[in-house]
Amino acid sequence: MAHGQWTEVEARAVLAAWKKSGMSVDAFARHHGLTPQRVYWWRKKLVRAPPNGVPAVVPVHVVEPRRGEPVTILLRTGHMLKVGRDFDEVAFVRAVELLGGV
Repeated sequence: MAHGQWTEVEARAVLAAWKKSGMSVDAFARHHGLTPQRVYWWRKKLVRAPPNGVPAVVPVHVVEPRRGEPVTILLRTGHMLKVGRDFDEVAFVRAVELLGGV
């Protein structure tokens, strides 16, 4: 696992092993032949990302749109998504993931 790209599953396994070890990231990485930067990067990425790709539930303020207008969703990243009445939920979740809004 030290070479090539990690999958999310591999990264989660490495992070779990690191936490269980009780070592610092630097010591753990050195012990396993990894670069600490890679462990830090995945830790940062996965702390924001919910497990299994399920979006986190956050409070929202719903404002009734005028008839025919799209609904605008403001993501934490500052991106805005506009969706119409018959939007594709799967495509919407994917767009939110790509924009880093979860």
